[in-house]
Amino acid sequence: MVRRFPLPARMLALAAVLALAACDDAGTAPTSYVQVVSGGAWVAVAEPQGMARADTWLPWLAEDGAAAAQARQLREAAGRARGAGRIEESLALEDDALRLVAGSLARAPDPLRVLVPLAALDSWTDRARERLATGRYPELEAAAMGVSAEAAAARGAMVAGDTTVAVLHIARGTILAREHSALGVGVRLLASIEERLGKPGAGESANVRRARRLLAGAREGLATGDTVRALRRAVYALQLLEEEGFGVPAPGND
Repeated sequence: MVRRFPLPARMLALAAVLALAACDDAGTAPTSYVQVVSGGAWVAVAEPQGMARADTWLPWLAEDGAAAAQARQLREAAGRARGAGRIEESLALEDDALRLVAGSLARAPDPLRVLVPLAALDSWTDRARERLATGRYPELEAAAMGVSAEAAAARGAMVAGDTTVAVLHIARGTILAREHSALGVGVRLLASIEERLGKPGAGESANVRRARRLLAGAREGLATGDTVRALRRAVYALQLLEEEGFGVPAPGND
């Protein structure tokens, strides 16, 4: 059973500020991206440093327990899937591993292992709101509200001394934020374009052949972590397809 150690709200706020400073990478790269194509916008928010992963809390599981073994298996499977270019599968496995670890703590993690990923959620929400101030993006707005709510619930749980509940909220907020990261958006964009290319009538014009090559490069970029370049290649492929008279509907961001 995980013991409860209530943390005064004032101390939590100070610790969160210090944790946020530790995971802040603003100023070194764009914090969000928007590409307007096919009459709509594909919007992605860069993940701040310090976002939770299964490894964040894996040391606080029972070492010889089934959950720890399963989490390691999920991580290894995710790595194999990513190496093979199966990015969607890799992301799903990583999310499964994070949920499993967050729900299987045998003891309370070190405070920074909770405060840093919590501060990262706040940083992600700030980045999303900065982008929302420049235009109307309903999907991103809903995600920002959801991530903010999970972060607030995590802080409340920590004030009450319930670390296990705080970790669960942080995990849920992290998974939601990742759906709107450059990687998450890139995966959905690629899947949409590939689906369109697989339908009858796509043909094999010069533009279509070039779009296929760009998509292959974009998928490789997502697999190796070059997400920004991958997004650019995918958008360029989409622009080529638009020239051929068929595009891909953007998410509900208009």
